[in-house]
Amino acid sequence: MFKMIVGRFEIVATSGIKNGSVRVGKSEAQAYDVIDRRKTGIVTPEKRGVELDDAWSYCVRYQGRARGIALLH
Repeated sequence: MFKMIVGRFEIVATSGIKNGSVRVGKSEAQAYDVIDRRKTGIVTPEKRGVELDDAWSYCVRYQGRARGIALLH
């Protein structure tokens, strides 16, 4: 299983929404989910079935907003 910690979020590799969104290794990944690590119990992902770049950008942008930093690209 592939997961990446980005601040308060965790990005996990999945089989994609069409394939049941089961967690998989990076080489089998069809999509990625972003999960808020502070939530407990049954957690609904913040983002589901997105590309790795989109998941990463979401996490980084959120971290910037939380600290009042404008991130330009």
